[in-house]
Amino acid sequence: MKHVKYGFTMAETLIIIGIIGIVAAMTLPSIIAKIEKIVLKNQIKKNYSALSQVVQKVLFEFGDGQGVYVNSGFGFRAFNNAVLNELKILQVCNKNALAKGCIKEYKGLNVTLCPAFNEANIYNNATVYILYDGSFIIPYNGDWRSLWLVDVNGKKGPNKAGYDLFEVIMDEKLMNPGNSKMTNLRYRGNGCLNQGNPPPVKGALDDFKNIDKW
Repeated sequence: MKHVKYGFTMAETLIIIGIIGIVAAMTLPSIIAKIEKIVLKNQIKKNYSALSQVVQKVLFEFGDGQGVYVNSGFGFRAFNNAVLNELKILQVCNKNALAKGCIKEYKGLNVTLCPAFNEANIYNNATVYILYDGSFIIPYNGDWRSLWLVDVNGKKGPNKAGYDLFEVIMDEKLMNPGNSKMTNLRYRGNGCLNQGNPPPVKGALDDFKNIDKW
């Protein structure tokens, strides 16, 4: 009787390995991108929750949101300072934050509508507060529209507007002087950030309320 052995030849094995390698090379970047987005979403939610709790505490101590208006006795500068006093700050970089190595270069900062948020001001003039959890917070004291820039993961990438860098403002509806409360924060990857047509950063999260669809 003749015994027939079945199996792959060396050439066939190499071809199969090559095909597997090509498929892996094609799908791996997509898988990595999905994992990175999941990590970023969790970091954004964690940062949002932590900062919201601090803001709630400050508003509770100082009364309702009416006390935060610029024209009142408790303006946004005082509000920013009250919030900062509640945060666990590791380091303060007062000006030249980029040159000092406190922050990395960002994509989506080259803005015109909010001059205090453009590259030159953030890198050279802004005060950057580095928190113990690694996140950054940069107060904006120019007017009522914007409170802070927040980087949810600090120096870690991707350092892009709408990914780990957000403009943090109070909800416009609650900013109306006719309202008695001011409680909601909005994390936005647009507005003062990521301006242009098309915007410099693609696929960014435009608003925290859309995070589950991002």
